[in-house]
Amino acid sequence: MAASDERRFQSLVLAPIRRVQRRLNAVAWTGAGIAPVWALATACVVSRLLLRDLAVWAVPPLVIAGLVWWFVRARSRGVSLEYAAVLADRSANAGGLLLTRLERPVGEWELSLNQFAQQVKPPEVPWRRPVGALLGALVFLAVGFLVPLPALRTSNINAAAATQVAAVQAQAEALAREEPLGPDVEEELRRLSEEVAQGRFDSADWEAADALEQRLAERASEAAAELNRASEAAAELEDALAAAGGAEAATRERESLEQALMALDARASGTSEDDASGGQEASASEQNAQGQGADGQNRGDQQGSQQQGSGDPSAREAQARASARAQASGSPDQIADLRRTLERRQQSLAQRFGDENASRGNRGAQARRPTRRQQSGQGQKGQGQDGQGEGEGEGEGEGEGEGEEGDGEGPQGNQHASRNTRQGEGAGVSRGGESQPLVFGGEAEMEPNRLAFQPLPEGNGGEAEELWGLRAADPQARTGQAGPSSAKGTGAKGDATAGPTSGPLLPRNRDLVKRYFGGP
Repeated sequence: MAASDERRFQSLVLAPIRRVQRRLNAVAWTGAGIAPVWALATACVVSRLLLRDLAVWAVPPLVIAGLVWWFVRARSRGVSLEYAAVLADRSANAGGLLLTRLERPVGEWELSLNQFAQQVKPPEVPWRRPVGALLGALVFLAVGFLVPLPALRTSNINAAAATQVAAVQAQAEALAREEPLGPDVEEELRRLSEEVAQGRFDSADWEAADALEQRLAERASEAAAELNRASEAAAELEDALAAAGGAEAATRERESLEQALMALDARASGTSEDDASGGQEASASEQNAQGQGADGQNRGDQQGSQQQGSGDPSAREAQARASARAQASGSPDQIADLRRTLERRQQSLAQRFGDENASRGNRGAQARRPTRRQQSGQGQKGQGQDGQGEGEGEGEGEGEGEGEEGDGEGPQGNQHASRNTRQGEGAGVSRGGESQPLVFGGEAEMEPNRLAFQPLPEGNGGEAEELWGLRAADPQARTGQAGPSSAKGTGAKGDATAGPTSGPLLPRNRDLVKRYFGGP
């Protein structure tokens, strides 16, 4: 076939057939895209409502999936060239000449074929339904993206529960500065926070929060007791260094401070109490060996270095002992700074857990062993001429004033603290002057003999039917006619009627009267 014949074939025969094919394919592709476009629009709108800001990352994959689905459906519904040629030949009433031209070369009927090809009309196709469906999907997608999102539904958070959990978290943070909390406490705190945030904080969570708070308070009390012990040891060492009374007292106080610092270090590192006590005993034995001579000190250092190389627990113990020894072997100024640091840590615990919980160990330790500073202060306060002090302040009248008496000794453990009162010339009811502090001491003892009693003599309330321990004003009932009354007044006038109690008693009441008061 020549080039001119091919061009005429393309322009005169194939061109109208391809127009028919494109029209049919457009309608088929539009109808195949109804389901994918609607599914894509619905998925995009739902993702915007659910994911909100994250919908930007979810829409592109959905669009790609919808387009691929549309292409697969439309490809299976495409119209072939032969089918389009049949429709074109039928619309032009060519009698099959267009189909013959597709299969055979041109012949004598070329002129007639060209005329029929110019009369080909595009077929009528149902395009309104698929186009309307696609436009509806696009409108739905636009409305779904333009409508403002509804406000987020916030759960009703219990303010009391949130406050309780926040307080427990603050206590846990304060305690975490002194010792590790542990995974169980951290997990419980996280669970309680999630329950409060989701509005599901019920009675079981309240009990869990109270139990966790109590556990943290107990651990804080123990930590405060350790801090108080260390601060007392530092204060006693500071006093011993300032007094310069002897190397033995300073060494003893230094050992106490070192043991207290090792206990604090063991608590901060999360080791058990047995390990800490074992480390304290090892430290004490090593320090005793150091006090015996230089050879014992060298042996102790070698033993510590061997234990450090043996394993991790021994290395940590040796490191803690060395750190505590370095802190306890400082100058008086360094000891004072250490004491103030320990007191500040104890005060921070007291501020978070309350003075009652954090200072429980402080009161117990002070009651068991008063510091050297307190003993010296009490001794200086009680000193006077011949062991007795003169009264302070001026009395107002007889028995008014304040007195003070001391003998230079500390509080005695055999007597109750309330019996250590100060007496002077103006002993009695005090008016004015300074108020005395409330003193707590050991357990008070009672004298059983002071509580004993004896029955009164006969005739004065001592009978078995009378009350014991009271003097009866008129133990015997008076008999006879009553005398004239000394009281003056006006009597009621009228007929006397029987009262409600003048009748006979009921059997039940008679039994009660006979039981409790006797008689027939």
